[in-house]
Amino acid sequence: MLKFILNSRISLLFSLFLCCLFVFSGCTSKEKEEVSNDGEPEPITLKIHFGEDENFIQSFIKPAEEKYPHITFEHVEGSYEELNAAGSTPDILFHWNKGGLADVEEYELAYDMTDLIEQSGFDISRFDPNHLAEWQAAANGETWALPIMTSRFALMYNKDIFDLFGVEYPKDGMNWEEVVDLAEKVTGERNGTEYQGLYMPKHEAPIFWTVGNLVDPETDQPIWPEDEQIREYFSLYKRAYSIPGNPYIPEHWEEGGWVELFEQGKLAMAAQFFGAPNPEANINWDIATYPEPENGVPSRGWALGISATSKHKEDIMKVFDLWFSDEQLLNNTFIRGPLYVPYLHLYEDGSALEKAIERDGEIWENRNMDALYSLPVADPPQETSDYNEGAMGAIDGALYELVTEDQIDLNTLLREKYEAEQNRIKDEKGKK
Repeated sequence: MLKFILNSRISLLFSLFLCCLFVFSGCTSKEKEEVSNDGEPEPITLKIHFGEDENFIQSFIKPAEEKYPHITFEHVEGSYEELNAAGSTPDILFHWNKGGLADVEEYELAYDMTDLIEQSGFDISRFDPNHLAEWQAAANGETWALPIMTSRFALMYNKDIFDLFGVEYPKDGMNWEEVVDLAEKVTGERNGTEYQGLYMPKHEAPIFWTVGNLVDPETDQPIWPEDEQIREYFSLYKRAYSIPGNPYIPEHWEEGGWVELFEQGKLAMAAQFFGAPNPEANINWDIATYPEPENGVPSRGWALGISATSKHKEDIMKVFDLWFSDEQLLNNTFIRGPLYVPYLHLYEDGSALEKAIERDGEIWENRNMDALYSLPVADPPQETSDYNEGAMGAIDGALYELVTEDQIDLNTLLREKYEAEQNRIKDEKGKK
């Protein structure tokens, strides 16, 4: 009797186990059906806060939607604060020159992609280590963004002006002092036309990115007014715009800016992030390496990241795998052109220049394009201050004062700017 009871209980337990296993298997199958939908991924929408123009749509959106039919993109408009409040936080974040990373952190959207990159098999080794480190330094050492393009810097010059003055063309490897010396020789009047020798940038000049921190990240005290390299640049800036016939030249977006002057054939040299002059201007131009210190130039540019609030991080990495592929980058017209791709190997193997010539024609032929790539990407600081970005605007203003206001002494100016920077940082802290 006891044996019968035990066998009955065992049979009952086994039956219950089978029932539970069947129910569990049914639930699992149902979940897989919801996820896979007969082998097809469930449709998802990725919100982005940039890229409404047709160029962006053709370069990014359409290729991604064609490869991944289950993904659609929705453009959302507004600040991070407004988007958060409306429940429309972007899934994919777009950054220009690291300036928006502080906002991403403030609104708790920053997401370190390090583990996801490793798990997805995304090949991060394609980036220049220093280029990637620039973004990581501004992201507390984490990977909040991947650079989709890089700025290229060069010293562009008008060969006809140098021929007219009988002066040799600029050479690779020149420093700022040599460039200013050269500017003195190609400034003046010839055949009734006034020629200016040199445009020196005040707005985000690479020198201010390569000296390290502009504000001490530990003490939040301004560093730049006392930095020797910056002081030297200020002195040369004053000297360049004190050359008779070479008055202050505005930025490219301002009326009478350097781009307008260069394309009129009246400016001999311009040192800035490189963009070829309009072919219709018919300028006989070429480039030499940017006159920077031996530690190289910054890469800057645009980058893409993933929002911490996104529920589709794995899908976004698949999209990134497409957008960051060699083929897609070379055919992307939104990032200015193939010469601004973030991978050096695309230039070294000739494919970037080949694609640029194919797209734009002879404008790139027979130019010293090696000058764009021969300088290394500068070592970024290990840590940056939250107040570094504001220092750039302060430097812009200080350089403008230096060359437009009479009777101004450099030592006095830098001392005043040091005090003004202390007040700026104090005020910004008070608003947090």
